[in-house]
Amino acid sequence: MKRHIKYLTLALLALMMASCDSATVSRADYDALVAEKQDLQAENDSLQFELSSLKMYVDYLEEENGELVEELERTPVDRQ
Repeated sequence: MKRHIKYLTLALLALMMASCDSATVSRADYDALVAEKQDLQAENDSLQFELSSLKMYVDYLEEENGELVEELERTPVDRQ
């Protein structure tokens, strides 16, 4: 019985090793991916800054709109 357990363990280990992808990536491909990742991170940072600026502008416009609405509500309407 112990012999079967050893073989089963070795068979499971061999199956796990066989299922692993052992392909390697060339250094040029790796460097290209790292450069692309850095470019995407820089673009993401730029877009986050732009989004933040746009949110602040929207807040400003909503505040201005609120003030204009209040002013219109206070102004009497001329009926002719």
